[in-house]
Amino acid sequence: MHDDQIVWLGAVALGRLIRSGEVTAVRAARAYLNRIERLNPSLEAYVTITEDRALSEAASADAEIAAGAWRGPLHGVPYCLKDIVQTAGIRTTAGSSILTDWVPTEDATVVTRLVEAGAVLLGKVNTHEFAFGATTQTVQAKTKNPWDLSRSPAGSSGGSGAALAAGLAAFSIGSDTAGSIRGPAAFCGIAGLKPTWGLVSAAGVVAQSFTSDHVGPMARRVEDLACLMSVIAGPDSADPTCLTGQAPDFLACAAAKLDGIRVGVVEEFKSFPVQPDVGAAFEATLRRLEGLGARIVPISLPLLGRAPAINNAIVPPETMAQHQLWQADWFKGHEIRYGEDVSALLAMGAAVPGTATILAQRDRIELRQQFSSAFAEKVDIVLAPTLPMTATRPDQKTVDLGGKEYGMIDSIIQFMCGFSLAGVPTLALPVGLANDGLPVSVQVVGPHLHDARVLAVGLALEQEIGPLPHPPMM
Repeated sequence: MHDDQIVWLGAVALGRLIRSGEVTAVRAARAYLNRIERLNPSLEAYVTITEDRALSEAASADAEIAAGAWRGPLHGVPYCLKDIVQTAGIRTTAGSSILTDWVPTEDATVVTRLVEAGAVLLGKVNTHEFAFGATTQTVQAKTKNPWDLSRSPAGSSGGSGAALAAGLAAFSIGSDTAGSIRGPAAFCGIAGLKPTWGLVSAAGVVAQSFTSDHVGPMARRVEDLACLMSVIAGPDSADPTCLTGQAPDFLACAAAKLDGIRVGVVEEFKSFPVQPDVGAAFEATLRRLEGLGARIVPISLPLLGRAPAINNAIVPPETMAQHQLWQADWFKGHEIRYGEDVSALLAMGAAVPGTATILAQRDRIELRQQFSSAFAEKVDIVLAPTLPMTATRPDQKTVDLGGKEYGMIDSIIQFMCGFSLAGVPTLALPVGLANDGLPVSVQVVGPHLHDARVLAVGLALEQEIGPLPHPPMM
C-alpha cells in the first residue's frame, strides 16, 4: 500500500490495518508527517507539528500491539487537535498573539482519553482567534481551503477541516459554539459532530461560551465519528457542565434502516435564503431519504427562526465575561492584543444589556421545549442545510443569497446556532459538490442524548450517497 493510500483511509479502517500489522503505526505517522511537510506551507493548517512525539507514540503503539496489548480501534492512528485544546508540554495558542508562547502543564480531558486509547498526535491546527470567528485567519496562520486555496475553510475549527480534507490527519477534535465544527465540515467536505451539550468534557479546552461550547469529533467518515465518541464521551468531574450519565455504546453504531423514519423539515427555515445549488442539494437529499423509505414531515419550531438573534444576546456577552476573567487572572496584566474582528465581537458582547441576555436565556429554554415536543410527538430526526452557501473568500463581509447581500457572520450561523442553543446532537455531512466544484453539506439533528441515532442515520445516508472525491489540488 502506497503512502498516498494510507493517508486517505478512514481512522477506523487505518486502525484495522495497524492492528493486523499490514501497516505499522510508524509508517502511518511518517506518511502523514511527510504530507504535512509538503502541503502545509501552502495550506497553513498546522501551527505546531509534534514530529518527535508522533514517532515515539507510533513506535510504542507498534510495540504494544505486537505484544498483544491492543488498546482499541484508535491505537496507532494519527490525529490533530484544534489549538484551543490544551496539551501538556506543547504550546496552545488559541490562534492569538496573546498566547503564542503559552505551554500548558496539563492535558485537556479529551487528550487524556485519546492518549489512553493509543492515538498518535501529529500536532495542533489553527483556530480562529479564541474560537470566536468564522475564517481561521490569525496571526498564527492564514488557513486555506483545500478545495480552492483562495477560499476560506470557515471557522473556528478551520484548521481541523482543512487538515482532514487535505489528508493531513485521520481525525481531529474541534469545538462548536454556534457552528464551529459544522461550518468547517461543510466548507471542507468532511463530517463533523456537535454532540449533545455536556456529553463530551470541555475541561482543558479554552472556553468561549460556557452554556454553548461543545467539544466534538471531526473526520472523513461517519463511522470514525462514532468510534471517536466511544473514546471521548462520558462523565468528567473536572467539568461541572459535563453530564453524569453513562454514554451510549457508539461502537455498536450501525447504519439505520430508514424505512418509516420521520424526517422533520423546519418551516421557519424556508424564509432563510440559500444559494440555488445548496437548495437543490438539500432537496435531493430529502428525495434520497424518501427513496430509502423515510417520510418527510413539515414541522414548526417558531423560535428556531429567531435563533441568530437569541444567540447574539447570549454568546458574545458570555465570551466577554470569560475574557474579563482572563484579563484579571490568566493573562496576568499582560497587554491584551486582540485581532480586529474579535475586538469588535467582544465589544458587541459588552454592549448587550443584561436584561436582553436574560430574556434570550428564557427563549432558549422555550426553544429546547419546542425541540423536545417535536421529537416526542412528530419526528425522529430533523434535516437542514448546514450553510446557505459554498466556501467563500476569507475577506468577504457579505454574501449574495438570491440576489441580495447578507452579512457574512449571520448568514453562516443562521442554520446552525439554533441547534447549539438547544444542545441537541447535530451531524454535518457532505452530500455532493455544487456547480462551482465546492462541497455542499446537510445537518442531521436528533433528540437530546440520541447522538447514536444521528450517527446511524448519517451513516446510512453516507452509504447511499458515497464519499466525495478528494479535492483536486490534493
